[in-house]
Amino acid sequence: MKTYKTYPLKTASCRRLGRSGLFLVFVMTGLFLAACASVTPESENPDNLIAERAQARWDALLSGDYRKAYSFYSPGYRSTTSAEDLAFEIRTRRVLWTSAQYKEHSCQENSCTVSFEVGFTVNRPVPGLDKWDSSEIMEEKWVKTGGEWWYVPHK
Repeated sequence: MKTYKTYPLKTASCRRLGRSGLFLVFVMTGLFLAACASVTPESENPDNLIAERAQARWDALLSGDYRKAYSFYSPGYRSTTSAEDLAFEIRTRRVLWTSAQYKEHSCQENSCTVSFEVGFTVNRPVPGLDKWDSSEIMEEKWVKTGGEWWYVPHK
């Protein structure tokens, strides 16, 4: 039977390897922590930001806070239409919005199309029918100007 010579593990070369291995662990840990720190928080993610702003506009419209909803409209629209005019236009429509649920969006450069499923009620649409409830997928145009996303209404 052949016997093998065993070597003690605590030789100088093993200690050096241990130190460099420990150094490597510290470097990798530092890189990992740096990578985690550089990840954009979910609320600041550009993909989430457009969806959050679009949903916030709809939430303001549905709650009747037209001044807040007006703040999401593009600067160009706001330069030609007052908040009071917007509120008047919305309140005098025959269609009453009842819900809005974000579906999806697609973006190119500084422009996005955002889709919502919007629930609505129409009072007395035809003789003999008191009201009609339904929903429809609506697409909205949003543009990025000055680092902020703005809603651009249809003409």
